[in-house]
Amino acid sequence: MKSVIFPLLAVLIWSINAVVNKAATSVIDPAAISFYRWFLAFLLMTPFLLVPVWHHRKTVKQYWWKLFILGALGMGLYQSLAYYAAYYVTATFMGILNSLIPLLTVIISIFVLCVVPTVGIALGTILSISGLVWLVSHGDPSQLLSQGLGRGELMMFIASTAYAFYGVLTKRWSIPLPNWQSLYVQIGFGVLLLIPNFLTAES
Repeated sequence: MKSVIFPLLAVLIWSINAVVNKAATSVIDPAAISFYRWFLAFLLMTPFLLVPVWHHRKTVKQYWWKLFILGALGMGLYQSLAYYAAYYVTATFMGILNSLIPLLTVIISIFVLCVVPTVGIALGTILSISGLVWLVSHGDPSQLLSQGLGRGELMMFIASTAYAFYGVLTKRWSIPLPNWQSLYVQIGFGVLLLIPNFLTAES
């Protein structure tokens, strides 16, 4: 049952996030919402995770560059680009490109994790790509080929790719830290990466 509920919850959260991203475009700068979101999460988690992370500081020191890359992909690149993309595309379109994440994860896993695709995976990949191309091009794939992706569409595609890499690398590296502690450190690195963009936007 969990194998069904958890993926459905993830899709629901992604969908709500796309709507919130779009609604927030007229209220707060993308750089600000990216920074405040993760900074607030970092503050809320600190009382519960700072001491455990300190006890695992040797592990954090050993794997810091991997945690840094994960933080850059999942907390920095993915969310920041999604907020900026909301200025140019609709929430529906953001949801469509977000649905690319599982597909991109499968494709990247083939090369990074050396996963051998089954016939079902291959057919599912072809059908998913075909459906997404049809939706993005509004039923005219030739138009997509001639005009290419716009700024917002490209941002969302890069964001989705970054998050797919995040998931694959999390699996490949298997950093020996409890999940919440690993996430806490990643968020910390993500916040540090977002500070320059935030300060530039505020000045």
